[in-house]
Amino acid sequence: MHSRFQLAPSALLTGACVLALLAPSAAQAQAVPAGERLAVADYVGVSTGSAPAGLKRVAIGTFFVQFVRDQGIERSAGSFGMFQGQSATYFTQVRGAEPAVLQSVADALYDGMVADLKAAGIEVVPIAEMDANPDYQEIRKAGKPSPAMAQFETGTGNTKHMSVNVLVSAKGLPIVTRHVIDKKWLTGRAFPGEAMQGMTLVLGAGKAAQALKAPMLNVRLTVALAEQKGKGWGSVATRPDFVLNRWVRIGEARWEFDTDPYPRFVEEGTAVTMTNTTMDIAPSPFVMQLKQAVPIVGLEIRGVKGEGVSSRGSGLLGALGRAAGGTEAAPADAYLDIEPANFAARLVEDGRPVIRVFVDAIAGAK
Repeated sequence: MHSRFQLAPSALLTGACVLALLAPSAAQAQAVPAGERLAVADYVGVSTGSAPAGLKRVAIGTFFVQFVRDQGIERSAGSFGMFQGQSATYFTQVRGAEPAVLQSVADALYDGMVADLKAAGIEVVPIAEMDANPDYQEIRKAGKPSPAMAQFETGTGNTKHMSVNVLVSAKGLPIVTRHVIDKKWLTGRAFPGEAMQGMTLVLGAGKAAQALKAPMLNVRLTVALAEQKGKGWGSVATRPDFVLNRWVRIGEARWEFDTDPYPRFVEEGTAVTMTNTTMDIAPSPFVMQLKQAVPIVGLEIRGVKGEGVSSRGSGLLGALGRAAGGTEAAPADAYLDIEPANFAARLVEDGRPVIRVFVDAIAGAK
């Protein structure tokens, strides 16, 4: 098995190195020029519903940052028709983005959204007013307190991906993940308890919005710093065995894993939903998702080769799962170490255009 931690198209990690991510590669999304506003048509996709015309008041029921801290990829040798049961894995972890750091980011971006909505002529219901509503209190009970951790596994057969996500909510708001299903990073029902509270989360949001006379927004900003890739190949050859006087078949399978630094607000996983004040038996919210990634530039990241064991096989997924539960610090094959102050500042700076483009969509900007 050959593993490769890629910091640049032709650079391999040999110990430790520092990379200042000033701009993404040409193959990735382009950075947003300072002060430039993102175009709604280019960056916001509408899945269902539509925003009400002449919107003057909204309530922000949930607002959280979902940070993809750990990523794992597993490839089975079965892909190549040999050595069934063998596998190779690669596990990358970000260090330094503690919940307190993410909390400062979430709070700052929430404040930015409130300011942008007010600038667009839209009033934001104070959190204290939401808390006085009994239906919103039921949503709080059904949601998760911040910070929360959730794991996600996807893929079938010979290739599997897994992530561990740290979710941090702004201003003490609850965390509810069921509004949008993000197939890559986190399911729409990351926490089992939410499935049992479906009526509360769906109908309760509509009832609260009606009582507050304000559509209820649910905001999720998904951030990832790297993109993992894996590929493999195999071959079969024959050679003579003169001792046993027969021909034997020799098989070989090889893997190569890349981790490309690609800090961004993730497309699809970054989303805003709106539950309108009109009451239906099964209300269908207005769902907006980021259509293309928005890069985070200027990050100071140190890439460090880890102590992970490449022959862990399927143990990778279990190790990541235990890490998500806080029961074990699984060794990684590679680490991305961030500088907390720089990390927080850059996420806020590059997150503000993301917030603004959603506000423009809500306000009806073209």
